[in-house]
Amino acid sequence: MPFNTLMIFKIAKRKPSVHTTLLCIFSIFMVGGMVRAQLPYIATSQNYFCAGSGDEVTMYCNVLAFDPTTNVENWSFSWQPAADVSNASEQIVTISPGSTTEFFATMVAPDGTVFEDAITITVFPDFSVDAGSDLAVCSTIAEYLSASVDIPDAVEWSWEPALGLSNANVSGPQLLQEITQLYTVTATIAASTAFSSGNACTASDQIEVISIFPSMSLGPDMVVCTGEEVTLDPGLPINYDYEWSVAGETLPVLSVTSPGTFGLNATSPEGCVQSDVVEVTFTEGPELALPDTVFGCEFPGIVLDATPSNPNTGPFQYTWSTGMNEALVTLNESGIYEVLVSDAGGCTASETVLVQVLSSPSASLPADTSFCFADFPEVSYQLAVPAGFPTYAWTTGEQGNLISIDEPGLYGVVVTNDLGCSNEQMTLVQEFCSEPALFVPSAFTPDGDGLNETLRIEGKNLIELDFRLYNRWGSLVWQADTIGDYWHGQAPDRTHYVQDDLYIWKAKYRHYLDANGQLSPYTEASGSVRILR
Repeated sequence: MPFNTLMIFKIAKRKPSVHTTLLCIFSIFMVGGMVRAQLPYIATSQNYFCAGSGDEVTMYCNVLAFDPTTNVENWSFSWQPAADVSNASEQIVTISPGSTTEFFATMVAPDGTVFEDAITITVFPDFSVDAGSDLAVCSTIAEYLSASVDIPDAVEWSWEPALGLSNANVSGPQLLQEITQLYTVTATIAASTAFSSGNACTASDQIEVISIFPSMSLGPDMVVCTGEEVTLDPGLPINYDYEWSVAGETLPVLSVTSPGTFGLNATSPEGCVQSDVVEVTFTEGPELALPDTVFGCEFPGIVLDATPSNPNTGPFQYTWSTGMNEALVTLNESGIYEVLVSDAGGCTASETVLVQVLSSPSASLPADTSFCFADFPEVSYQLAVPAGFPTYAWTTGEQGNLISIDEPGLYGVVVTNDLGCSNEQMTLVQEFCSEPALFVPSAFTPDGDGLNETLRIEGKNLIELDFRLYNRWGSLVWQADTIGDYWHGQAPDRTHYVQDDLYIWKAKYRHYLDANGQLSPYTEASGSVRILR
C-alpha cells in the first residue's frame, strides 16, 4: 500500500467492563514511512457515571500514544453524539450523560489519516436508601435494623458506627446491646461488581436508635441499724408510674423503717416496665460471744475468735487493741484485750477479754546444722534439749532429753511441763563435709594386663575441677574437669599412645565452705605421674 494513500482505521467498540486505556490495538503498521505500535484511542477518567451526582466524566483523544512527536493542534477531532459532549470538535471533552451512552470519536492526523474509536459510559441510576423510621423501643437488645434501596442492582452495605451491631456490612444487622445511637447506612454500587474502574455510586440514610427505658436498680441488699430510716430510690423520672410491693405506695421513692423484701414495678409513659427487688435487714449490731477470761499455754498460744453469732448482717470489720484486723487472733502474752466489730450497716459491738498465759517449757534445739557422716561413720552425733521436764516426745520415737543420730534428716521434739503446756522444736540436719581432697596416682601401667590401666582422678568435696597433664616439652596431652575422669595414655588426637615417660600435672579446684553453698577460693596443686609398660 502506498504511504500517501488515505488510511481509515476503525477500532471495534469496547465493552464497558474493560478500561479504555487497555483497549489499544497492538499491531505493527506503517504510516508515512514510520513504524507505529499503538493506534490513537479514547481515554477517560472513568467509564461510569452516577446519575444525579452532579459530577462530570472527562474523555480525550489520546494521539500522543500513537505519535509522541506529533503536534496535537494539527489534528482534528469530531465527537458523536455531539449534543452530549461539551465541545464536539475538541480533543478533550466533558460529559454528564443521563443514560448509558456509546460515544464515538473521529481523529484525523495531519497527513489526513483517519482514526476512529468508541467507548461506552455506563450510567448508574440515581437511587436512594431508606433506613426506616427512628427506632424507639423499651429495650434495643435483639432488635433488627433494616435498610433498602429503590433499585434492583446489587449493592454493598456499610453501617457507621459499627458499635452494638452484629454485622455492619449487611442491610439488616441485629442490635446486640442496650444502646441509644444515631446510625448512618450507606449503600454502594461498587466498582468491583459493576464496572472496571473508579470509586462507586453511593447513597445514605440515617436512623436513630433510642433505648427508652434505662436499667433500674434499687441497689444491693442492705443492713442498717435499728432505729434508722432507709430511702429506696430507683432514680427514674417523676412521670413514670410506680407500684411498690408495699400496699398503697406509688411515689418514686420509698422510706423503710422495718425489715423486709421490697419490690418495685416502674412503667414509662411509653408502657415500658422495669422491676427490681431489694432486701432490707435491721440489726442491733454484731452479737459477740467471747469469754470474760481465758487461760492457755504460751505455745502454740491462745486463740480468740470474735466472729459474730449473727453472720447474716456481715461482712464485718474487726479492730483489736493489738492493731490486728482479723476475726481470729493468736496471743502469747497475758493481758486485757478488746475488740470492736462493725457489721454491714455500720452497727458496732465490743467486748473485753482477760487473757492468762501459762508458761511453756523453755526448751530449744540447735538451729539447722550440718555434720559429715560420710567421713566419720564411727562418730555418733547428738541432739539435746534441757532436762527436768516430765515428758519428751521425739520424732524418732525416743523419750529422753537427748538422742543420737547417724544420718541427715528433719528431727523434732515436743517437751511438756508440769502445767501441761508443750513446746515443739524442729531442726534440720544436713550432710556436709567441708574438707576437700584430691588424689592423683604417681604412676600407671597401660600395658593391657587389666591392672592399673588408667590414670583416674579421685577426690571428694570438690567443685569446679580443672586438671591438666603435660609432657616434658610442656605440651598438653590430657585434661579433665570431673572427679572420676580417666586417661588411657592416648595422645590428644587419639591416633596413638604416648611414650613411657614422666608427665607433669597441674590442677585447681574449689569446694564448699558451708552447707549454704558458699564457695572457697581456688586451691592449686601440682605433681607428676609416670607411665610404665
